[in-house]
Amino acid sequence: MSLPFTSYKNFMINRHGDSLYRIPIDFNFGCPNREKDGSGGCTFCNVRGSAAVQTIGSSSVKEQMETAINFSKKRYNAKKFMAYVQAFSATFGESQQPLYLNLINSFPFSAVSIGTRPDCITPQALEFLESLNKKIEVWVELGVQTIHDHTLNRINRGHDWKSSVDAIKKLNPINVSIALHAIIGLPGETEEDYKETANAFSRLPIQAVKIHNLHIEKGTTLALENTINPVKVLDEYEFGDQLIEFMRRLPPNLPIMRFTTDTPKDELIAPKWNMDKQQFKNYIVYQMECREVRQGDLFSKRKDMKPIKDIKLKSIKTDDDSITFWNPLFKEHYHSMLGGRLEAMEKYILPSELSELIKSKNVRILDICFGLGYNSLSAINSVVNNEKKIEISALEIDKRVLRHAFEKIDNHIHDSFDWKKTLNNLYKCGFSFPTENSHINLILGDARYTIQKLPNNYYDIIFLDAFSSQKNSELWSIEFFKLIYKKLNKNGKLLTYSSSGPVRSSMISGGFRIGKTLSSNNKEGTIAVKKNELLKHPILEDELKMLFTTTKGIPFRDPSLTNSNKEILRRREEELLIFKEKK
Repeated sequence: MSLPFTSYKNFMINRHGDSLYRIPIDFNFGCPNREKDGSGGCTFCNVRGSAAVQTIGSSSVKEQMETAINFSKKRYNAKKFMAYVQAFSATFGESQQPLYLNLINSFPFSAVSIGTRPDCITPQALEFLESLNKKIEVWVELGVQTIHDHTLNRINRGHDWKSSVDAIKKLNPINVSIALHAIIGLPGETEEDYKETANAFSRLPIQAVKIHNLHIEKGTTLALENTINPVKVLDEYEFGDQLIEFMRRLPPNLPIMRFTTDTPKDELIAPKWNMDKQQFKNYIVYQMECREVRQGDLFSKRKDMKPIKDIKLKSIKTDDDSITFWNPLFKEHYHSMLGGRLEAMEKYILPSELSELIKSKNVRILDICFGLGYNSLSAINSVVNNEKKIEISALEIDKRVLRHAFEKIDNHIHDSFDWKKTLNNLYKCGFSFPTENSHINLILGDARYTIQKLPNNYYDIIFLDAFSSQKNSELWSIEFFKLIYKKLNKNGKLLTYSSSGPVRSSMISGGFRIGKTLSSNNKEGTIAVKKNELLKHPILEDELKMLFTTTKGIPFRDPSLTNSNKEILRRREEELLIFKEKK
């Protein structure tokens, strides 16, 4: 699989002809930034000194090695290995040096990676590393964490940014490979701080980068601080956004060692993620593909750096002469074959009563799953001559769809503005002003996350136009409807094409009162509101009763707002089986 970033694993496979499996080693070195009794040190560092969990309980280095190597051979059919001296900080003093020599002489390592601090790169250390590098490939992993001295002081790092730059300058002449560690989310740092760290890393002669989010662990100074004044930590979505922007600023061929870290559950205070490492990696890859970004695209600013993966959308002309697409990932069309424009008008624009509402006030619309843009563009087209303003926030996960849309969609003779130009502006800039009184702002990302950034009680009209609940249940869950409920003002209306039982019961559980909308093909849609009096065609009592007394109304649940479609459907299936057993 092609990745939108340079994988360290793949980099080492190319270098050594096979995967190098890391074997963590704890020499129990201690740390020069700690007192003799073990106190002090970086505020985020635990008593293990970041030692790998696998080394806990091992009585000797030999036992650690044998156990880890045998496990890798049996579990992964591993053939080549890298010794990883991670815990605390190597100082390379005379008492430490024989340990490395014994290590590479006793076990079949192809390389060794040593974690240390920039202020530990002394003349003695350089002399030893140079000699060791002649015997085996040596990597030095420097715990830089950030370039900002105010943060380094805040976390009691014990060195400044200049120390890191000096250490890199000293290591380069001896041809030792250098990897820098960065933590995103350190106390007090901002998005701009992370970008500045990435930009500084990109200008240095280094060979790899290791990135992860801040963890608050039991027994650390940071944990104590957190009890007094809670420390902000990043969830999966927040860290994902910052990680992507960080990687975009690095050189395109600089290997990324990792972007997650492990802390035992019983030691971790925060953040409590719901995605595991593989899920998070898949999320990052998909988000970068959808946003058409890749590592290094902001570093080199090369116009020939094309997106790593396009989406093969099949263009289809519908009965009303508009274009829709077949999406191979979801295996569904974006619109009914009766017509994309017709569906927009009948399911969204007309039942929202936008043309009446805009006579008396400026209208705010939230368009969830913008797609080809028919709902928003039809809304603007229907009220273009009104003096009031229309403001649209458009949520979309896949930017590639917009590119295909403006390439395929034709302007119609009755359009009041240039649709193609509007779509092109949204694709290139993220915002557009189709008419003098209209504005669209495009927000890319998973709607479960991006909707949380929007103001509460703000929108007059919300369009929900996700793929079907069997393919896109993430956007039809109780929890997602609760988020939508917060964004709608007291007189607002939520419109969707769906009339399925699980969707309607999820809406009701999310706090909504619901009614039906009708169209020319006699297929019902659904309108959801906060006030019953806003419903022209409320759902009948018998229908509501059926939702909550039969399997038809078992809703979709996504408690963490991070579950995949398969997980949500599986949870509903389990609930359905329990319901049947009780009957």
